Amino acid sequence: MKKCNYLKAKMILSASVVVSAMLSMTSSLNASTNTVDGNFSVLTYNIGALPWPAYNHGTAGNPDGRVQEIGERINTFDIVGVQEQFSVIDEFREGTRFPYFSENKHLYSGGSGIDLLSKYPMIKTVKVTFDDHPWYVNKGFTKNTVMIYPDVFIDVYNHHTGDSDDTVLAQHVELSQYIQDNTPSGRAVIVIGDFNAKPTHWHPFKDSLMTPNNLKDAWTEFGVNQNPWQAPVDRVLYRDGDDLTLTLDHYETIDVQSKDSFPLPTDKYQGHFIKSDGSRLSDHPAVLAEFKFTIADDKRLHSGDTLYLSQMKLDYGYNNGFDHGPFGINQTIGGGDEWDGQALRMDPKTYAKGIGTHALSRIFVNTDKKYSRFISDVGIDEETGTKGRARFKVFANATETNTGTLVFDSGSMAPWSATKTVDIDISNVDSLKLVVDPEDSDSWDHANWADARFILK
Repeated sequence: MKKCNYLKAKMILSASVVVSAMLSMTSSLNASTNTVDGNFSVLTYNIGALPWPAYNHGTAGNPDGRVQEIGERINTFDIVGVQEQFSVIDEFREGTRFPYFSENKHLYSGGSGIDLLSKYPMIKTVKVTFDDHPWYVNKGFTKNTVMIYPDVFIDVYNHHTGDSDDTVLAQHVELSQYIQDNTPSGRAVIVIGDFNAKPTHWHPFKDSLMTPNNLKDAWTEFGVNQNPWQAPVDRVLYRDGDDLTLTLDHYETIDVQSKDSFPLPTDKYQGHFIKSDGSRLSDHPAVLAEFKFTIADDKRLHSGDTLYLSQMKLDYGYNNGFDHGPFGINQTIGGGDEWDGQALRMDPKTYAKGIGTHALSRIFVNTDKKYSRFISDVGIDEETGTKGRARFKVFANATETNTGTLVFDSGSMAPWSATKTVDIDISNVDSLKLVVDPEDSDSWDHANWADARFILK
C-alpha cells in the first residue's frame, strides 16, 4: 500500500471515531424489550475454493467434491456468507437450497470470491471492490439488504480483507466509511467475513470499524475472559436498529482444530463440517451467531394482518437449480442475475406482490398453525409470449421426507390460460410446500405465485 493511502486511512479513522460518538448519543431503540418476535442464524465461512492451479498453494486443497458437500451442509442455517468461493461455483450451488443468493463469478472472470445466501428476502446486493486490492482478484465486500420481518431490514456486509497490515487497515476503514455513508444510521447492521486481523493487531478493527459504526463483536459478547490472542480472524459484528433489537443467543466456532484455540462453548454444531475421514471441509472454522429479535411496536403485525410470501422467510427454496438466479421478489424470475425480472403480469393484471419462479421449483414454508388462510393467484407470466407450460401444486404438512397432503392442483397451465386462485384454510397446518412442475420441457416456465399471502390468526 502506498504511504499516502495509509495516511489517508488514519485521517478517516480519526473522523470515524467522532462520528461514532455522535451515533451513540443520538441512537434510540423503539423496540419492545419484553417480546421476542423471531430468531435467525448467521454463518460466515471461508471455504477455500481456489481454482486450479492455485489450490495447490492453498491449505484447503482441491475444492472438487468438498464444495458441494459444504453447500449441502450450510442449508441448516438462515443467512450464510462465504469467502474464497472462486471455483466450482456450479458445484457449490448444486448443494444449496437457498431461495435468495448473490451473484458470484470465477476468479479469472473478475470475481471477488464473496457470496451471500439467505432464506430471508434479499432486496438488493451492491458489490464494492476495495481501492487497494490485488491485481488478480477483486477483493472487497457486498452490502446485502435483507428483510428480516415485513418492512424491517438489516444491511448484511460480507467481506474478505487483504493480508498485509497496511492493506487490512485501509480496507477496514474503507468498509467503515461505506457503512456510514450508505446504511441509514437507524438500520440494524451485521458485518461478517474474513477480517484477516485480531483485536491484538496494531490496527485493531475495533477502532477502525466497530466503534465508528456502533458495532458489537459476537465473539466478545458471548465469551467470558477470553484471551484476545486466541480470537478467530472470521467474525460476526452486529448492531441494533431503531425498529429492531438483536439479542445474541448463541455463538460458536465450528470444527476448530483445537478447542484450546477458541475457548467458547462449542457443543451445538461440532462435527458439522467434518468429512467422513475426520478432516475438515475447509482450512477455516465456520463461525456462527444465533440471534433472537424484537420488532418495534409500530412495525409488529397483529391478528388479521396480511403477510406476503415475498416478505417471509422461506425455509427451503429450489429454483430449477440455480441457472435462473434467485427467486424474483415482487417480480418475474428474470434471466439469471439478481433482481433482473419485470413486474408480475398475468391475464393481463399486473401484481405489486408475489414470487417469480422457474419450473421446476420448490418452496417450503413453516406455518406452525399461525395463519388462517393462504391465498395466491397462479399462472405463467405474460413475458413468455406463447412459451412455457407448468403445473402448480400446494401440499399441506409436508416435510423433507414426507410429501404431505395435496390441497391444490392447478392442472396444466400455458401463458394464455386463465389465472387460477389458491384459497385454502391452513388453520391447522404446520407447513406448506409450493410446487411448480414443468409440463413439457422446462423452457420459459416463468411461473408466478402472484399476490401470494397469509392471513395471521
